[in-house]
Amino acid sequence: MIRLLQRPVDGLLATLFLALAFNGAPTAAALTQVPIQEETRTAATGSPSRFVEAAFLDRKIHILASDSLKGRGTGQPGSAMTADFLDGFYTNATWASEESIPVIRQPFVLEGIFWNSVSYDVYHTDGVDTVFFSRTHLEKGGQAGFYPLMDGAREHDAPVVFAGYARFDRGDEISRTIAASLENSWALVFAPGPDDQRTRTDIVRYLSRNYRATGVIFITEEDPEEWEQQARDMSRQLERPRSIRRPGANYRMSDWSPGLAVSVHPDLALGMLGLDQPRQLDSVRTHWQSHTSSPVPEQTGFRLRNSPVMESRSFEEDNMVAVIQGADQELSREIVVLSAHYDHMGLGQPDDNDDIVYSGADDNASGTAVLMQVAKAFLQAAEEGYRPSRTLVFLHAAAEEWGLFGSRYFVDNPLFPDSDIIANVNVDMVGYVDNEYAGRDDQDYIYVIGAGMVSSMLEELVTQANEATSELILDDTYNNTSHRLQLYRRSDHWPFAQQNIPFVFFFSGLHDHYHRPSDTPDRIALPLLAARAKLITELTWYLAESGNRPETDRLEFGENAVLSR
Repeated sequence: MIRLLQRPVDGLLATLFLALAFNGAPTAAALTQVPIQEETRTAATGSPSRFVEAAFLDRKIHILASDSLKGRGTGQPGSAMTADFLDGFYTNATWASEESIPVIRQPFVLEGIFWNSVSYDVYHTDGVDTVFFSRTHLEKGGQAGFYPLMDGAREHDAPVVFAGYARFDRGDEISRTIAASLENSWALVFAPGPDDQRTRTDIVRYLSRNYRATGVIFITEEDPEEWEQQARDMSRQLERPRSIRRPGANYRMSDWSPGLAVSVHPDLALGMLGLDQPRQLDSVRTHWQSHTSSPVPEQTGFRLRNSPVMESRSFEEDNMVAVIQGADQELSREIVVLSAHYDHMGLGQPDDNDDIVYSGADDNASGTAVLMQVAKAFLQAAEEGYRPSRTLVFLHAAAEEWGLFGSRYFVDNPLFPDSDIIANVNVDMVGYVDNEYAGRDDQDYIYVIGAGMVSSMLEELVTQANEATSELILDDTYNNTSHRLQLYRRSDHWPFAQQNIPFVFFFSGLHDHYHRPSDTPDRIALPLLAARAKLITELTWYLAESGNRPETDRLEFGENAVLSR
């Protein structure tokens, strides 16, 4: 059993300085000016975990994952809006008491390549002359003859082949003819309807992989007015960066796509098919639907060139760092860092339901809400005289999805140069029941990564905190360096681990909604999330009150991990 300190104190929470030294770090004097009381109570009695509320977590996740925050994308408006929301939560009158928690904004610069606009030219050649059938230009908030569905960050110029519903049998002479006609061409096809077993993504993947199509042009069943409104909505995705890097580093690309796809205006589709009336297009649909295996694709005589206009620019992101000052004059110099990234994918390529807002309820509104809950619980305990002996730092890291940029900057540019970080508790995706536990009778679990991998004492503290609160299954499936997913180095704990700081990463696993617009608040397992939050709050209390600090005494990372002392 790890011994906990027996000296929670009473009195007001020491107000953390916001006047920073010229180097941007808090002054050492401010870290020590904390009144100490002689009163002694048991640590178990004072634990803040009793204040964890499922309703609180639910409210915060619904805000963080709402469309109003636009998916919290790095380099997009939603990121700054979320940072402001976190600032307001900690510093405004959101608490039962009059106390607030000071917040430090830690800005850092990134460079991005943004999709500014895109031109679409439909044309054919007449001898040496180019005859344009349609020339349109799509900008944010506007509309054109096409709008992007998938990929499209590079110029593509290819002939257009009409392929109906793209249902082909392979392995015969007809299949070889089809393959020859579609290779290096745009496939103009009907979009799947609500009763179609295939999705738009399925069709793009099928034509790209099996027939090497350049891209897919979807004809929808919407009337022109509906399509034009949809085009205006879809143009908002042009806000997103296509790639991001730290200054001087290599660019990281954004979302993976199964292929290239656009949607075409219904009137333009008619013209490309040589039709005059929508009812003629309905007849063509009926003809292609009557075949189990579609007829051979037909050349339209047109070419389509999509020409994206990319823009390079620098932008700032903010780590949001909230601090609860430790109450012990000596131990307050030691810091427990809780981390959770607040960014997600932002506005991205539409899914098969034309949703472009990647809500990120689990990834990582869930972890962000847990950190907010831990902070609130500690302030509620402080009202009863139970304050942490060590200082707690709540790192809401930016730009995790692009390569741990925020947490890396925090570690490389410490706000607390005279302090000593004793442990990192990282919370990333803790709101779901994953595919492994779905359908099991006992779903009360959490994956634990780190802890016993790096520190025997930290492992014992996690176990004790769990026994004192939620009694979850502490699953160590991912807690080894040979696991194919390599999760021990794929979230914001990793920059701390590379500095030999003991860490534990709490995670509820992968699922079908990961990095999709369908990661929404209604899918959160709320009672289980609250149980996990209680464990994390209790562990934070134990780390703040432990008589000893965790040591890195178990190193399983290998020679290249920069983890040996």
